[in-house]
Amino acid sequence: MGTEPGAAPVRAILHIGAPKCGSSALQRALSATPVLRGAEGRRHLYLAGRQGEAGLGPVSGRRLSVMMRHAVHGYTCWPNVARQDDPGAYWAAVGAAIAAENARGHVPILSSEGWIAHAVRAPELARAAGIDLLDAVVFVRPPLDWLNAAYWQWGIWHTGFFHNRQVERWLERARYDVGPHVAAWAAQPGVRLAVESARGDVVAGFAARYGLPLTPGGQVNRAPPPALTGFLLRNRRFRPTPHDSAVEFVVQRWCDFAPSQKLWAFLPRFVQTVWPRLQEDMARMMEALPAELAERLLAEPGWTSLDPYWARMKAGPTRLDAPEDLAALYDGLALGAARAGAGPGDVSRAKPAASAPVEDWDRAIAGLLEPLLEADLRWRRRGALRRMIGV
Repeated sequence: MGTEPGAAPVRAILHIGAPKCGSSALQRALSATPVLRGAEGRRHLYLAGRQGEAGLGPVSGRRLSVMMRHAVHGYTCWPNVARQDDPGAYWAAVGAAIAAENARGHVPILSSEGWIAHAVRAPELARAAGIDLLDAVVFVRPPLDWLNAAYWQWGIWHTGFFHNRQVERWLERARYDVGPHVAAWAAQPGVRLAVESARGDVVAGFAARYGLPLTPGGQVNRAPPPALTGFLLRNRRFRPTPHDSAVEFVVQRWCDFAPSQKLWAFLPRFVQTVWPRLQEDMARMMEALPAELAERLLAEPGWTSLDPYWARMKAGPTRLDAPEDLAALYDGLALGAARAGAGPGDVSRAKPAASAPVEDWDRAIAGLLEPLLEADLRWRRRGALRRMIGV
């Protein structure tokens, strides 16, 4: 697609999110192919950010490839600005990275899904980069889809267990934060904002938007099997905080599972309570977008009606300890551990009987997961070393 004829050329591309909208898949693809040639022949360079002794700075080329292979998540990006001690220095570093690549005649691509919450920094960033127009792209999904994904990614890990009352308390404060954030970016002067649906292929959507030959970089951060979530909730040493999602990435890298029911958390009465707030936040976004774009997004089911969700809501929350799912998880981990290079002697537990208690399954699954994590670490270290020396 690229820019429209006669439009100002793209000087820099900022992927700003949203969280739970395909960011990991896009960052993995860009990390795997950090140098791209646009349809018009211009060189596009993916930059990640890394904190060093001299402060925050950009990483590209072979060094980025080494970081990607060593990273447990399988991709690199810019660190979360919310965790920085000096936000002003952070945005200055991002702007300097853009300016340096522009001076070389390149179009830098930068990504951090947390940037969606920092639209007010756009003018400051543009000044630091020395450009008049920032191109930003954000991927979005309907509010209830997003809220359900957010609950399983963050909400449930704050309490460490699933219970309908706990879900209800979490929903009392829940909002569709994506809506107001996108509206804020759309209102910023000097920002050309692209809004794309996350329901399709995010990598393909990004590639088409900017006319780049980008292809998927592998399986990243798809919804884990429900039995894996249940296991991690019962065994928090593998996922001690809401942000320690490394185990899921390792499992997804090595293990194949048959399609299973997606995680679902909300009963109908809970959704009916939160739905008016979600619609309010969604409306703020749509009102800030061009009419044609808003119409295209609203044509997807789920933005303004609960009809697509009734059957799933009435079925109730996903069970996290179904015996057949535990058996499938064990089988997938066993194959994944072997694929990653864990030897037969590393597996410490035999497969329990179908009727075995959950405690027996947990011990057996932990006996597979631990050698899988160790084998994955060895694999990442070997790969990073090879890329470092150019083998």
